[in-house]
Amino acid sequence: MRCSRASNRWRYSCESTRHGRPMFRKFFWITRAPGVALGLLVLCNLFLTLDDASLSITRIWLDIEIPEPELSLISAVLGVALLIPHDVGRAEWARWVLGGIFFGFWILVGSTMVGYYHKLSAGDFSTDLPFPFSAFIWLILLFEFSRISWCETRAPRMPPPARCFFNGVVVAASFFVLICAHLVTFGRTDFRRQADAAVILGAKVYDDGSLSRALKDRLVTGVGLYREGLVSHLIMSGGTGKNGYSEPRQMAAWARKVGGVPAARILLDEGGVNTAQSARNCGRIARENGFRALLTVSQYFHCARVKMIFERNGSYCYTVPTCSNEQVKAAGALTRDTFFLLREAVAFPFYFLYYR
Repeated sequence: MRCSRASNRWRYSCESTRHGRPMFRKFFWITRAPGVALGLLVLCNLFLTLDDASLSITRIWLDIEIPEPELSLISAVLGVALLIPHDVGRAEWARWVLGGIFFGFWILVGSTMVGYYHKLSAGDFSTDLPFPFSAFIWLILLFEFSRISWCETRAPRMPPPARCFFNGVVVAASFFVLICAHLVTFGRTDFRRQADAAVILGAKVYDDGSLSRALKDRLVTGVGLYREGLVSHLIMSGGTGKNGYSEPRQMAAWARKVGGVPAARILLDEGGVNTAQSARNCGRIARENGFRALLTVSQYFHCARVKMIFERNGSYCYTVPTCSNEQVKAAGALTRDTFFLLREAVAFPFYFLYYR
């Protein structure tokens, strides 16, 4: 009798784990949307990479020593697996295959995280948010492995039209959150190092000629790089506002007067009306002056898009966010404004898909 009861308890425990207790089952279904969003991002990246390997962004979450486009092709296996409906996992062979894919990439992403912390400890970069984007991907893959291993299919409670709409909204929101996570984790990382020049991107100049807080933040950080001896030149890039003030000229005047930078060490790009045009113009200026390594200075939420656009224009650069400067941390509330982060979260995927 005791053996029978023990056997029944063990059988109930196995079946309960297999089907997923209600609380865990709901949790796995909530975390399903980020997995689908990641799968869409991976496959979109694959299509771009097959057209031009330099367009790939796979290394923002999986940085291993495999060249492109091979790395994106391998990652596409994960992208397809993430988009496979959960019902397919009913078959034991499918459960093993999908579970193996998720577990394998979980290990690879874990190695990327280890590499991140090794570089951080070695002083290759600094950050006030020591949590890489790959850590988010690592958690998603952990949840996906748990879902396919232990959570059984359940009958949907909503009618098909409402279910499709709801799932679409949740996946879109998850995609948006993923982009924000990359913008924040990358943007809060300071990659300052020895380089030939620092590009300081322009921002608003008011009608009285005074500089906006965002522009001052960038100048303080950029001039700081020059004073540290990390760069020999500053490139001021911007446009001319409706009030007639040239952003680069106002920036150069501030750098000379307040920052003490010699005029001979300042180069102007007055055609940088947007980030893309600044990348093209500054790349030309760098080539004309023999600059091979650039630092780019902007607010943290802008850094990921700046790096992508500059490198797609053939100018390899390292980003330095204004929030990495202690003076700016205390004075520049604008650099942490949520509005600009959300705006960049819309702009980044647009440039990722359409900018060449």
